[in-house]
Amino acid sequence: MDFPPIRTLDAADLPACSDLAESRSWPREPRKWTLLHDVGRVFGVTAPDGDGLAAAAVLMPFGSVASISMVLVAARYERRGLGRAITAHALSAAGGRVVWLHASKFGLPLYESMGFVVDGGCQGHVGTFADDGGPGARPETDFEEIVRLDETAHGVNRRPLLDRLGAAYAVDGGFAFGTDIGHVTVIGPVVAESEEQARALIRGVARSAPGEVRVDPDFRFPALTAWVRERGLVPTAPAPRLVFGGRALPGDPSRRFAPFTRAA
Repeated sequence: MDFPPIRTLDAADLPACSDLAESRSWPREPRKWTLLHDVGRVFGVTAPDGDGLAAAAVLMPFGSVASISMVLVAARYERRGLGRAITAHALSAAGGRVVWLHASKFGLPLYESMGFVVDGGCQGHVGTFADDGGPGARPETDFEEIVRLDETAHGVNRRPLLDRLGAAYAVDGGFAFGTDIGHVTVIGPVVAESEEQARALIRGVARSAPGEVRVDPDFRFPALTAWVRERGLVPTAPAPRLVFGGRALPGDPSRRFAPFTRAA
């Protein structure tokens, strides 16, 4: 089958992105799609049958680094090479940046065949937070300090992303955001100097969240993952992180306790 060319999507295409995600049993997250579109580039392939999108993917560049996410192919167009093609398109658009992504178990073989190398990962946890009464973080108003701490942790300036997230909470040397994406409050990124600080940040956000929360602890911190589960959050599927060509990500990984979703 001949497919239309891959194109950069605009805001009018975002409902079709949510439709495609929902068709693959992903949450319908229009707020997240809007954020990804505002900060990055959303690519898509129009379905040949005229019904929405056949495929989509997101590229988010920040300085020397870029992430690829939300790689989706409509079920009726599987095994036609669309996933590989749209990922390759995003890779090309990233130029010489260090490119990374989080993979599902289904996407892992494809990405490894394209030259991505496993470099850790994270696992989502969702549910109603059972407070243990420990110390919590304070609301933070010093946005410039947050940008500085985030750049130390990630090695690049991510102000356009941070500027679009929800309420910020802080401890000395760390911060976390709580962002309502429609069906859950995402806790992340969680940047801290210790696991004790990371727990305080998660508590701070969770105590103000109106309903369920989600946090994706990095594999490097199994004790934090165990604590999150003790607090009543239920694990979802693990998400290995892969870097194209096995290149080193910049920044200080010891401070990166959880991302703002695996999509960014």
